[in-house]
Amino acid sequence: MNMENLKIALLGVSHWHVPLYFAGLPEHSVVAVSDDNAALAARVASRFDCPYYTDEKQMIRDTKPDFVFAFAPHVRMYAVAAYLLEQHIPFTMEKPAGLNQREVETLYNAAEQKKAFCAIPFVWRYSDTVNDLKNRYLSSKFVHMSYKFIAGPPSRYLESSRWMLSQATAGGGCMTNLGVHFIDMALYLTGSAGAETLASIYQYGAEYDIETYASSMLRMDSGASLLLESGYAYPMSDEAKRENRWTIVTHDGYYTLAENNLEMRVFGQEPKNVALNTDSDPYYAIFTRTTLQDFASGTRPRASLEEMLAVRTILDEMNAKAESLRRATIG
Repeated sequence: MNMENLKIALLGVSHWHVPLYFAGLPEHSVVAVSDDNAALAARVASRFDCPYYTDEKQMIRDTKPDFVFAFAPHVRMYAVAAYLLEQHIPFTMEKPAGLNQREVETLYNAAEQKKAFCAIPFVWRYSDTVNDLKNRYLSSKFVHMSYKFIAGPPSRYLESSRWMLSQATAGGGCMTNLGVHFIDMALYLTGSAGAETLASIYQYGAEYDIETYASSMLRMDSGASLLLESGYAYPMSDEAKRENRWTIVTHDGYYTLAENNLEMRVFGQEPKNVALNTDSDPYYAIFTRTTLQDFASGTRPRASLEEMLAVRTILDEMNAKAESLRRATIG
């Protein structure tokens, strides 16, 4: 496959991650964009000097793209991915790829049967940050991991993605949107295939039926414990958009990553600090370029529907634990 002649379509361009992909797209490769919001689709199409559609199937029929970067409300992801698989079109799909484990498993099975290419933007897998952690700095067995990622308030989704604030259309709140990246990271770093959810507690705001702050404790297949915190609770400013803090305990020491700095405290050694990026935004362009290279060379994606299914299975169990606790508390 010649990358220079690749025809790419962008499906569902109202998703807030879409602009982060632009820098990774080959010049003059985008042949069409689509979105239910015609004005927004037109604005993105003008950037690429290409036609826009409000019907993604019509876009596919008219332009016959070689590759699709797909985005959609979570409630529509299964149908969009199933259609692309049916049409034998290689694609990426934003997480979580479906509303529940059953939908993602159905997509995974179909992709395996068709030997289809589908990449999932678990972008930390594509980062120097996580790969340096895995291959250079964390040399002994994991004991415990703690990931805390707190983003801005839910109101930031009102303008372009109001569907994110409804359980029916998003399938969940901050843990579905933010926490999945760190479930995948824990699986990747420990080499685990799964995890057991020990406890989950979700907090809900008065305006929405999705969780706006969530905490879960898990045990990885490797035996390491995992504490996840995610939230729509950070008062944003021009200087600070979120809190992103990781703590990793191994047999030989204690590692903390925050504010672009990894502090390493290894027993018997002087503490050491290494600059590592903690902003995930630049990795979407890297994901885009790497995914297209993987497709062109016939290489399996670093994150596919197989990895998405493992994460979705864990997420469903976390959600069920939190809902069970909520009902017991109300009752």
